[in-house]
Amino acid sequence: MGVEPTTAIDVVIPCHNAGPFVREAIESVLQQGITDVRIIVIDDGSTDDSPTLARSLSPRVEIHSQTRAGIAAARNAGIALARADWLAFLDADDVWTPGSLAARLEAFANRPAADLVFGRLVQFHSPELDDQARARLPFEPAPSSGRFAGTLLARRASFLRAGPFDASLLAGEMIEWLARAEAASLVVERTEHVSLRRRIHGSNTSLRGPSSHAHYLQALKAAIDRGRTAFPPAGLA
Repeated sequence: MGVEPTTAIDVVIPCHNAGPFVREAIESVLQQGITDVRIIVIDDGSTDDSPTLARSLSPRVEIHSQTRAGIAAARNAGIALARADWLAFLDADDVWTPGSLAARLEAFANRPAADLVFGRLVQFHSPELDDQARARLPFEPAPSSGRFAGTLLARRASFLRAGPFDASLLAGEMIEWLARAEAASLVVERTEHVSLRRRIHGSNTSLRGPSSHAHYLQALKAAIDRGRTAFPPAGLA
């Protein structure tokens, strides 16, 4: 089945001091070949020029600023502004691959009962990292099927059935949300298309140290308490 090129999609991009990366992230959305895409950038208390840079890239980009509240709260602010039938997410330091949205829409066309479709991802070292930094930040280079926000395309109405992200979590919010999505009986499908390139640059949420790890444990406990196991693979949360 074909993919309608004018399908309306709202893409939420949380952004905090992502000046070196946000242009590449937004351009990867603009290059998807789907005309009816609105990009909602939530400036989460940035102190650099990333909001100004993002605004300059396209009239399809909207900027909404808030006091620093964390990635879950920033995504929730974007969700509250979304109006399209389809909802997607991209972190300001990551990049969608060519055909990322089309592949996920194709999966929906082939599986009409689906509420959520996840693509696959690959990780990459940010080009500015030197060899020493790269050695400190190893990762599995093969494509992964981890369920990340950046690989998700959702029917917005379905997403709202599970509710917003838990803004009390500064990390691991996707793990907790997935448990609620399964509890709400949302139908999850996937495409084998590699939809996301996840940038490793040393300041990723999952690499920030003990405080983030505590939030991951909190998210895992909440998910386990629901009796669900829809977790990303180890090392990819």
